[in-house]
Amino acid sequence: MHTKHLLLTLSVLALAACATHPERNDDHGHSHGSEAMPDADGHSGSKVQDARLVDATHDAPAYIQLANNVEIIEDVAEAMQNASSTFTHEGFFGPLLFGEELRAYTLRLEPGMFLSEHPHPTESIVYTMAGRWVLSSEGKRQVMQAGSIFHFGSNMPTGWEAAFPEGAEILIFKKKREGENYRSFTDGMHALAADLDRQYNEGETFYYHQLDADHPAIAFARQHNPEFDQLVEASRTVSVE
Repeated sequence: MHTKHLLLTLSVLALAACATHPERNDDHGHSHGSEAMPDADGHSGSKVQDARLVDATHDAPAYIQLANNVEIIEDVAEAMQNASSTFTHEGFFGPLLFGEELRAYTLRLEPGMFLSEHPHPTESIVYTMAGRWVLSSEGKRQVMQAGSIFHFGSNMPTGWEAAFPEGAEILIFKKKREGENYRSFTDGMHALAADLDRQYNEGETFYYHQLDADHPAIAFARQHNPEFDQLVEASRTVSVE
């Protein structure tokens, strides 16, 4: 990831953390309660442990445990290739990190995928790491590309359309559900995959090739990708993965 992309991502996390902790000092966002005071060595009251690498599992990518409550994933693109990434008809979902109140995960959109506008109960901040795709909301469309970021509020319908041959790699920040962890996230994605597969078999639309030829999404895609029709044919193989 380019340095400017990394800085932008870190800024998003910092803003989200500050927004959910209004009691923190406005100058730099750290708690000044007595329970967080450092000892003579500059550490918090928790027992200091050596940094260690936590190996990848079927539920989680590898990460570095640098300190108590400090976790690092050095390469998000590599983490997306881990076995914890789950294919669904909405894309490949992969967990990254679970914080105290935030969670971060990735979404890989394969060329030809189409997800019609629908609401989510919680807001999100969404950053495009690589590739291009089309965001839709209220019938309006915008091409998103590497380096772009957007926010959608709770219950605001949005749609995701993979109209370009490179697909897209997306980083998503959301409020963590109570008790959520790697295992529950992966189990939830497996359940989602099964449910979406059932919907697909019942005729629900998840790919461009299922749309009517005069659908506005197809007209928009053709305007921005001259080779869109070839992509539509290729999407037929993705839908049966």
